[in-house]
Amino acid sequence: MGRPINKNLNTIPYWKTSYGKKQKYKTHEHFHYRGEIKFVGKETDMQECKECYRSLPIMAFTTSGKTRGDTAFYFKKICRECSSRIHAEVWAVKKKAPPKPEHCNCCHKKSEKLQRDHIHGSTTFRGWLCRNCNTGMGGLGDNLEGVLQGAIYLENDENKIIETLHKVFNEMFARTNDER
Repeated sequence: MGRPINKNLNTIPYWKTSYGKKQKYKTHEHFHYRGEIKFVGKETDMQECKECYRSLPIMAFTTSGKTRGDTAFYFKKICRECSSRIHAEVWAVKKKAPPKPEHCNCCHKKSEKLQRDHIHGSTTFRGWLCRNCNTGMGGLGDNLEGVLQGAIYLENDENKIIETLHKVFNEMFARTNDER
């Protein structure tokens, strides 16, 4: 009689339950090569650019530098054309930006890691922001309407919003006069 087989799957290592076969992922079936480099997806696949919203062949996208389990490279979600335009825009803003101050231009907290903020789609520099202010405004759409929608969500009373706006504006205006 042999030793009884333990059927409790909680005590058996997962690799022993697959009978020695490595499980294939369905997503790993689709790939193609450019030279010796392996890429995710078929060569004839189409992908939508998240910047210009055009549906383009996969060849119009560059690699993101990330790989999946079978070492195939993923593609960026932005096409080469948009990526080049955005890179040039950021570079122009970097050249135009004044020296980095000690404080965030929005919350006025002292920070060593300030980020350049600019109007997207142009090279107009807006100011130096801390990460929290930059990502917060970006999450609200990088426009006044988005920020006001957030204010209305937080406070439904129009008079209270206007009162707070005047208070913050006067404090900020007083601060900018003190800096001069």
